[in-house]
Amino acid sequence: MADNDRDNAGRFKQGHSIKSPGRPVGPSRAERLAEAIEPHIPEIVAKAIELAKLGDPASMKLVLERYAPIAKQDGERVIVEGFASAPTLELKAQAVMVAVATGQVTAEAGERLLRTLDAYARVVVADDHEKRLQALEAMRGAPKPITLDAGTGQPIDLEDLA
Repeated sequence: MADNDRDNAGRFKQGHSIKSPGRPVGPSRAERLAEAIEPHIPEIVAKAIELAKLGDPASMKLVLERYAPIAKQDGERVIVEGFASAPTLELKAQAVMVAVATGQVTAEAGERLLRTLDAYARVVVADDHEKRLQALEAMRGAPKPITLDAGTGQPIDLEDLA
């Protein structure tokens, strides 16, 4: 914004504003480019394939990345012995490590399981801290925090949700 957009009192002069005029009317640059290329796509693809067949590395990479991409790995379903019955997070983590060490699950699957356990542990700790804080506030006679329903704006009793 230029200094000459305002008068001596600091107000905007007639016809000037802090607001942006917004997106220009009409197709964007990318839309115009796509429209210009559209009729030539079959020839461009054929040329890229021809160059790839002749050994051009850039064309090979382009053709393979666009027309034969590497498939993403599906989520691996794993069963870890002792995981479900382990009473503590530490024992669950040990069960995962044993499964990885003995080759029952891949290292990647084990890592994902341990990350999931870590996230779960954080939730458990946060929940425990919240309960302890509420107990301390109840002992002090502090007012309970109020949670409002997003739709109605009315207070919600969190104990009813438990």
